[in-house]
Amino acid sequence: MSDSNDIRIEPVAAPRVADPVQQTAHARPAVSHGEPKPAASDADVAASTTGNLQNAYAQYLVDPDTNDVVVRIRDASTDRILNELPSREVRAMTRHMKEYAAMLARRAAMQQSQGV
Repeated sequence: MSDSNDIRIEPVAAPRVADPVQQTAHARPAVSHGEPKPAASDADVAASTTGNLQNAYAQYLVDPDTNDVVVRIRDASTDRILNELPSREVRAMTRHMKEYAAMLARRAAMQQSQGV
C-alpha cells in the first residue's frame, strides 16, 4: 500500500463545450474509372489495398429518438448501405430500454407521491 501522503488531488480545468453538429449537404466522393494513377514511390505509400477494398464513404447521422450518432458505411458507386453502426436492432433495444427506465421512474414517482 502506498502512503496516503503520496496522493495529491488537484482541480482540473473545466471541460470545453463541444461545437454543435452542423448538417452538411450529401456529397459523394469522386470516382474515376479508367484514369491512370500517378506512380508513387515506396516512401509516399503508407498502405496498399491492392484493389481489394470497395470504394466507400462514411455518413454520420443523429438518431432523433435517442440522440445517438449513427455511422453508415455506403458504397460510393451505388450509394447502398454496406454497414451501419450501431445496428438497427441495437438502436431499437436502446430505445426500449430508455422507455422502460422512464416508465420505472414514473412509477417510483407516483408511489412516492402516494406515500407508499
